[in-house]
Amino acid sequence: MTAPGGSLAAARESSLPAARLIATAQAQNGYLGKKSNAQLDDPQANAGGKYNKFARDLDALGDFYNGRKNGFDWCDVFVDWCFVQTFGRELAQKLLCQPDKSLGAGTGYSLSYYRAKGRFFTSPQPGDQIFFGDAKSTWHTGIVTEVKGGYVYTEEGNAGNPSAVRSCKYPLNYSTIKGYGRPDWSLAPTDNEKEDDDMTEEQVRKIVREEYAKIEAERAALPPSAWAEDELAAAVAAGVTDGKRPQSYATRQEVAIMVGRKP
Repeated sequence: MTAPGGSLAAARESSLPAARLIATAQAQNGYLGKKSNAQLDDPQANAGGKYNKFARDLDALGDFYNGRKNGFDWCDVFVDWCFVQTFGRELAQKLLCQPDKSLGAGTGYSLSYYRAKGRFFTSPQPGDQIFFGDAKSTWHTGIVTEVKGGYVYTEEGNAGNPSAVRSCKYPLNYSTIKGYGRPDWSLAPTDNEKEDDDMTEEQVRKIVREEYAKIEAERAALPPSAWAEDELAAAVAAGVTDGKRPQSYATRQEVAIMVGRKP
């Protein structure tokens, strides 16, 4: 399938949701992949690996993917995270053409989800998901931010060395571009639609609190990561912690108490 290209300005005019997605992606520019599951929220710290906050956040949803993805290649995870951050999980999955427990952390599977819905194109538009590969495989992806002067501009996770979120550009005829997955933007409300504007501030706050509580409950139910099991068991044996909610966040007062209990 083919469709005309466009610029970010065109995206703002014809598809405000696409422009919001692009802003989310570009705000992460420069974030470095981590060599361990630590300091994930610091864009620059602990650099040199494949751990990242994007996979952590989607893993915390429990059944967004078919399994936990932190510590693996994360270009597609970055794209999915940008959609979830911008639109919320339910709408993001519809725009990505993905089901619950999807295989969408893999680029080949993501491409196939778009194709199955008739949403795969050979010409780009801002907000598209770009895919790279050859006839046999698909190996990389990102978000199209602009199409101008014979080039397609992108924001990509797990790009370059060291692994990072980076802005890139390619000639439109670049040999390894396989095509573009295009969300159905008609599913996403624009800034001009009244349904969101009619909500009171307290209603918005209530939704945010409920979503946060849900995410925290899901995180609290998760078992400890394999890399932390031995250290956590030792801390429990020493009376430093009770070992409950191993993947929940700790407040500063809780950390202070645990430090004070350290033998």
